[in-house]
Amino acid sequence: MILEGKAYWCSLFTPNKHFDYYGLNLLVNRSTYNRFKKQGYPTKELVEGFTIRITTKNKEGYEPIVVNKKEKPLKMFGEIPNGSNVKVRVDTWETTNTYGHFKGFTLIAVMYLDEVPKLFV
Repeated sequence: MILEGKAYWCSLFTPNKHFDYYGLNLLVNRSTYNRFKKQGYPTKELVEGFTIRITTKNKEGYEPIVVNKKEKPLKMFGEIPNGSNVKVRVDTWETTNTYGHFKGFTLIAVMYLDEVPKLFV
């Protein structure tokens, strides 16, 4: 599945240091947000708007693919800035265990759609 929106709170190049996952919050329109929320996927309302939470546990040897709009590996100092336009490729999963039924996303790749900021101008 491919989703498009604005990225917030990205941890794509290094895992989140507190919870040890790769991921981001993807700002989407209200109808997309409501559709995923109704289906039971992780969502979150931020000050900026309605987001879908896309996180993947840090597994040895796994890092999400991060490319620029020409599909070349993204070279950027630090993480993708909040509010950047991105396309995200995800797989969905669901599981049932003794604690209940859960759904989520596996982050596969992120395409950065904005111009890559230059380190030296």
